[in-house]
Amino acid sequence: MENKPQLEIIATGKLMLQLYITGMSQNSVRAIQNITRFCDLYLKDQFELEVIDIYKNPSVAEEQKIVFSPSLIKQLPLPKKILIGDLSDTKKVLNGLGITFKE
Repeated sequence: MENKPQLEIIATGKLMLQLYITGMSQNSVRAIQNITRFCDLYLKDQFELEVIDIYKNPSVAEEQKIVFSPSLIKQLPLPKKILIGDLSDTKKVLNGLGITFKE
């Protein structure tokens, strides 16, 4: 078994994330599982995640101008970023959230 180098997140502050879903559709469930696993693996205690069902809170989705679901919004630290989809591509999520690592 190969030893992988230990990577340490270069912290830019606590991430404030909002995941907008539509009920418990397959894509919504997958997005919840993927972002939860991602946060547990890469962010440890450096994040807050709020899951918002736009079926139950349509006004919130309208305020945030959510057109596609699932959508992940990084509110803080700025700049605000929006990722769309089931969040299964870890590399794209890392890049989209502006997370970098040092060895």
